Amino acid sequence: MDAMEAILTRKSVRKFLPKKIPTDIIRKILEAGIRAPSGGNRQPWRFIVVTDRKKIKKFDPYAHQPWVENAPAVIVACANPHDTWERYNENEQCYILDTSAAIENMLLAIHALGLGAVWCLTCSKRDIRKLLNIPPGWQIVSIIPLGYYEMKDFVRAYGKTEKNSDVRPRKPLNEVAFINGPDTPFE
Repeated sequence: MDAMEAILTRKSVRKFLPKKIPTDIIRKILEAGIRAPSGGNRQPWRFIVVTDRKKIKKFDPYAHQPWVENAPAVIVACANPHDTWERYNENEQCYILDTSAAIENMLLAIHALGLGAVWCLTCSKRDIRKLLNIPPGWQIVSIIPLGYYEMKDFVRAYGKTEKNSDVRPRKPLNEVAFINGPDTPFE
């Protein structure tokens, strides 16, 4: 799968098979993450891979997203802002952007490797920090449940039937991209 195909066909997967992910696959995913660009090459990201079923089952109340519990692995994406602040102003939030770029690289790698994932931006960061003993200086950016999946229908937590194979629609380019200012849509 080439890069454009991965970008255009990646989707959020919320229902996983109970199949263990080999360590070498997880390593490839993490390697894709650390290849992301970062401001001043500070590389503020820190990734905690959770495969312990007991810990993952505790994520659901913390994440408020029931699909987290059935994932065979969860990557907790953190950032160490001090890596950025050593070079830039403490008001700069680029460590979050840098880590987000790494997350997107990992999501594309996950898809290209035949797995699925969902980027969960909301979770109980305080509780996850305590569960995993995350250092106080690190900030949790998001969690990424991942695993193998089937292309079949399932019902999401709020009653909507969905397929793991669905690629969600996007706004047309001429609504979100412009030429030489916001008055001329990109056609």
